[in-house]
This record gives sequence, structure tokens and C-alpha cells, in this order.
Amino acid sequence: MSHEVAPVRRAVSGGLGRAVSRHAALIGVAALLGVAAGVGASQLAPAGWRAEATLLVRVESPGSGLAARGQFAQQRVASYAELGTSPEVLGPVAADLGLPVDELAERVSVVNPDGTAVLRVQTTAGTPDGAASLADDVAESLSAVVDRAESDAGSDGQTVALDLTSPAAVPTTPDEPGLALTVLSGLLAGLAVGLAGALVLARARPTVDTVDDVRRITGLPVVGQLPGALRQGDDPVTGASSARTRTALREVVQNTRALRGGSLPATLLLARTDSVREAVGVDGGLARAVVELGATCALVQSDFDTRTLSRPSTVPVGAVPEEVEADRHGYDRVPVSDGVVASSRHLVRSGTHAFFAALREDYDVSVVQASSDSHPLALRSVTDEVDGVLLVVRSGVTTVESLRSLSAELVSLDVQPVGVVLTGVPPWRRVLVRATWLDDDVRHPVEEPAPSFSIADLVDHAGAARPLQDLPRLRRRPGALS
Repeated sequence: MSHEVAPVRRAVSGGLGRAVSRHAALIGVAALLGVAAGVGASQLAPAGWRAEATLLVRVESPGSGLAARGQFAQQRVASYAELGTSPEVLGPVAADLGLPVDELAERVSVVNPDGTAVLRVQTTAGTPDGAASLADDVAESLSAVVDRAESDAGSDGQTVALDLTSPAAVPTTPDEPGLALTVLSGLLAGLAVGLAGALVLARARPTVDTVDDVRRITGLPVVGQLPGALRQGDDPVTGASSARTRTALREVVQNTRALRGGSLPATLLLARTDSVREAVGVDGGLARAVVELGATCALVQSDFDTRTLSRPSTVPVGAVPEEVEADRHGYDRVPVSDGVVASSRHLVRSGTHAFFAALREDYDVSVVQASSDSHPLALRSVTDEVDGVLLVVRSGVTTVESLRSLSAELVSLDVQPVGVVLTGVPPWRRVLVRATWLDDDVRHPVEEPAPSFSIADLVDHAGAARPLQDLPRLRRRPGALS
């Protein structure tokens, strides 16, 4: 039975931990509201004043010793404590104050400390003087009722009386719940409400949070974990990305090359879901990392929706330029011409194919980002021209449903992605991604014969007086980083 309960406990605790980390802001806001409510309640609550009068049970018995009288008093005092809140005692006091007996009973208590012949009459009122006066009045009324009851009993010459040994002092501080206790109660209530809301939201809208989630949903390995500040740190204007961010981006490039058997794709597609904010800054960051690792790179202006959310925008002001624009980080931002857009919309492959063929001639790596409805190029129009696909998933934001939809779309296009880039990963969720890879994740490289020419070609060209530039070019293999 214990072996069956343990997985359930781990699942419950894991779900609770995910809900807390995913909706930490909601829980924090609920806690702050609870604290504010506690402070407000303590300020708005009416102040109460508590006073206390002390009565001593006195027994007079000519034929009894001190010990016997004390034992007799202790036997009697318990019943007197119960009598102190009876209508017989409180009735006259309530009549003088003009209050119902039941209402007055809520403000009066009579207690007997264990092992003593003492009664403590405790009362609360809206004013200090009122509390002290009420305690004395109730004590006197109780003493009078006990005198009548004991005199009527006539118990063998013994006389029992209640002496007011300590009249109630006027209180100097109000009796109210402490501010710390009230705030703590509000904090606990706020945390409970926030946690309940987080659990409901996590169950109603499950998201992809960890490397294990990615593997379970897509079956793909994670090639890198990017921090949450990628959007602000990798725009081409400020260029103020941290060393941790640049290291994480280079790790994505190196892991992609490792999963492809040692070579980078000549055209790398970053496939995102329909949520724009999940992939902002990833394409520019990876383009920079490719350049930092020693290769030439083109960043295709294929996804204007994500680029307009960058801070500041990476889309040039005004009309999109027709010429390539060099970025300060070493890669080129290449616009998509109207002819390519028109051909992709009409599913004419010639224009799109020529565009990407030209990129492969001029750059080692071309980075393209697209979704099913991105513009100017959609996912369906570029999948036939790329030789490497990475899915972009934002931890705690990308929903399980949207990731499954993206995976299904790629399957329908007969595309097998290399892996997944997990963005927005908090430090406590980061793992060694290579340790999570499986043997089947690494693909064997496809050997392509490099263009070459022989000595006979040199002789023929020399005899025909043709320039050497007409010979087949022996260019660096795409993705072979120096």
C-alpha cells in the first residue's frame, strides 16, 4: 500500500509546487490583500475595555478549624462562579443599565482559579469607567445573592459571605486583538485564497513548465534553457545582454549542432505557437550566438509580430527596406521581398526556393522564425526550405494545448524537429539538458560530396582562356564553425 501512496503524494506535491511557482504573483497579491484587510480590520474594530473585580469567599464557623473552613469555601466557590452569570445576579444590573440580560451576559464572565476560594468578575464595556463600574456592580450583586442564599440555607451555624477584596481598577489600555495577530490572520487567509486560486488556474489551463513536460508532450529533447530577461537583453539597439544570457544562447547553438551529428543547419527554423510573446528575441539572440561562434548568419525578417514586441522594435521605422541591413552584432537582417511573399501565399515554391537558395550561397546559417499565421512568411511556406527545426516554448506560459497543436502541425508537414528551446526558465528549474537526452535524439550526419575540380579542368580552362572564377566553387560547408 505504501508503494501505491508514494507516487500519489509526489504527484500532489509536484502539482502544488508548480501551481505556486507558476502563479507566484497571484499568491503574493492575495497575501498582500490579506495583510491590508487585517490592518483595516484592526483599525475599524471598536475598542473594548476590560476590568476585573476580585471576590473572596469567607466562611465563619465557630466550631470548625481553619482547614475545615477553607475546604468548605472551595466546595462552595465553584457553584458561585456559575451563579455569577445567571439572570438572578445580572437582572438588577441590566435593569439599571437598560440592557437585556442576554446582552449583558455576553460582556460578563466569572472564573474561579483552581484550588482557591477566589472569584474574578471580568467585564467589558465601551469606556474604561464603564468597564470598572460594571465589574463592581456585578460583584456586589453576586455577593448579595450569595448572602440571601446562604442565610436561607442555614447550614449549621456556618456563615458564608463574599467580600469584595479588590475593586475593579479603571483600565488604561483597550482590550482588543493585537495588530500583529490581526495581520497574521489576514496574511494566512490571503495565502489560502491565493493558493486555492493558483491550483484552480493550474488545473484549468495547464502549461509547459519543465524539461520533463517537453519530453512527455513532444518526445523531443531540450537544446537549451534561456532566462526570462531575453526580451529586454537581446534587442539590437541596446545590446545589453548579460553573460549568462549569451552563454545560454551559445549553448543552444552548440547543442543543436551536437544533435545533428556535428553540423549546424544551413537554414534554421524557429517554430513558435500562436502566442507572439513566447518567442520574442529568440531569433535575434540565436543569430548573435551563431556569429559569436564564428559563422556568418542571416536573420530573415519573417515574423514581424514578434519583432514589433521587442524593446525597442527591431522592425525599421517606415517602409521595410529592400536591401540587407547589417546588425551591430554581426549578422545581417534580410527582408523578404514581395515576390517571395506572393509566391508563398499562392503555394508557388519557385520564389521561396530561390530566396532560400540565395541565402545558403551567401551565409553559413540563416535563422527564420515563423508560426502557422505569421507574416510575411507562415510556417507552411518555409518548412520545405529548411533543414533544421527548433520549437520555441516559454516555461509557464506556453499551454499544453498550443504545444500539442504546433507539434501536430509539424507532423502534418512531414517535419521532424531537432529539439525544443525552452525560454523563461527560472534558476530553480534549470537542469543539465544533455543529461536528459536519449540515444535516439542524436542524428547521424548526412555526408554530401563537396564540389571539386581536377588538374584537367585547370588545363581546359587555361586553354579556353576562361577565368578561374567559372570553376565549381569549393566553399565552406554550411554550419562548419571555425
